[in-house]
Amino acid sequence: MTAAYDLWFETADGAADHPARPATWPRPASAPAGWIGSAGPGIDPATWPRGTQTGLPMFHAITLLLPPAFRRRGADLPAIAFFQGEGQFARPRTATDEDDPFVVDCAQAVDHPNLGRRVDLIDGEFALLWLTRDEYDRGPTAPPADPRRPGEHVADDEGPNAWDSHEPTRLVWLVDRPDPNAGHAPVDAMHAGDTPGYVSPYDAGFQRLPWAAALAWSHLGGTAFPVQSQQDGFTPWYLELDELPGLNFGGGNAQVDLESDAFDWSCG
Repeated sequence: MTAAYDLWFETADGAADHPARPATWPRPASAPAGWIGSAGPGIDPATWPRGTQTGLPMFHAITLLLPPAFRRRGADLPAIAFFQGEGQFARPRTATDEDDPFVVDCAQAVDHPNLGRRVDLIDGEFALLWLTRDEYDRGPTAPPADPRRPGEHVADDEGPNAWDSHEPTRLVWLVDRPDPNAGHAPVDAMHAGDTPGYVSPYDAGFQRLPWAAALAWSHLGGTAFPVQSQQDGFTPWYLELDELPGLNFGGGNAQVDLESDAFDWSCG
């Protein structure tokens, strides 16, 4: 059976399935598999993902060194970094003053060679970077320096960005997930019982069964728990993320597929 993994996050006194919750377990003895917080991977600062409208750098959500089966872009790109950027009210930047340090900064920005952009139904922007081992090993790394003059280019788009959203770095561990649906593409809860080989996580009253209730909300592969409905196009090779510090999912969660590039999030 293909493995699935829970994400455990560093807390002040141990580890938990969300960094804002009390510790549930001691910190694992195994090496961490990444981190969350404002500091991102060790990429060229000019390639830090930017919003296409505002030019503001996106907020870094998580960097992960993936298990071999989830390295869907090959062994040379063993890690990922996920970002959230400008929100639905973003407006195209109009500043053209060549003496404006923000304009200069935007002109120097280029896309990372392994950048994959994601846009949601309300035009919010996200990014998934596939990383080399060197880029992973050089992190956590601060975002590019903020060149804005006081009071200029203020974000008003309702999305996070790397200059105005600041979260501490916390380690992340991957822990084996005891999930009977590891290796299966996620299935919408309404059809879970009708899908051969898929074990429904709910009882007749639509309550989570004990084995499902014990699973972490943030994980690689296995049973998905979208706050609303499961969208099409997902494979067994996906990342599901709870609303981590600094992200804005409206109290919900997100799914990011590493094979098909499918992406969705829903509010609570």
